[in-house]
Amino acid sequence: MIYLFSLIAVAFTMLGAGLTARFGAVNKRLLSRTLAFSAGVLLSAAFLDIFPEAWRLNPGAAAYGCLAALLTLFALENFTVINSSGEYMENCEVHEHALGAFALAAMTVHSVLDGFNIAVGFKTGSLAGLNISLGVILHKLADGIALVSLLLHSGRTVKRAMYLSLLLALATPLGALIVEPFFLSVTPWTESLLLGISGGSFLYIAMADILPGLHKTHDRLIPAFYALGYVAVMAITAIGR
Repeated sequence: MIYLFSLIAVAFTMLGAGLTARFGAVNKRLLSRTLAFSAGVLLSAAFLDIFPEAWRLNPGAAAYGCLAALLTLFALENFTVINSSGEYMENCEVHEHALGAFALAAMTVHSVLDGFNIAVGFKTGSLAGLNISLGVILHKLADGIALVSLLLHSGRTVKRAMYLSLLLALATPLGALIVEPFFLSVTPWTESLLLGISGGSFLYIAMADILPGLHKTHDRLIPAFYALGYVAVMAITAIGR
């Protein structure tokens, strides 16, 4: 199941990349609503599936793992913003070719972490794995769109942008492949630490990456799609039980 959902994540990354390369733009309203739903799923999976199991195993290790994830992702994103000026891309003074390179590096790290999260989720249980994978897969669609947009803006050809997007997409199953065998002989303290890292990364992605941007969309249905993410996780959990 871990590798199946990792490959589905690859497909969604390439779907987002392909749509952007083919049509030049994706319906922003549809993308915003998908991201709102994804944020709801990520936060619900973190608080209803990941953190309860992590706290049950070892509260201290879970807390340290969560803090480590938040600090690492903040540092990574801060470094990327300083070098790529992504938020002000149109007026950036950094050489355009560097924009795509820094974005690709940062998003590749995120993709490896996504594979890690899928593996950790299924280690916690099949329901948790399903909920976590749902959030990751929806988020990967946006990753593909964002990366191709940046690469084309930085002067890459469509063919080159799609090739680099495939490398980014394959980082997700790579992350799962690296961490999955590690769980065969892991202590409860270490498992709790890893779960904390996974939950912390979900918190950061949802609350720092996704939700702030959605406030600028002025789409009144965004809160409803965000709440639907909660409902989806709760429904999957209830049906599974």
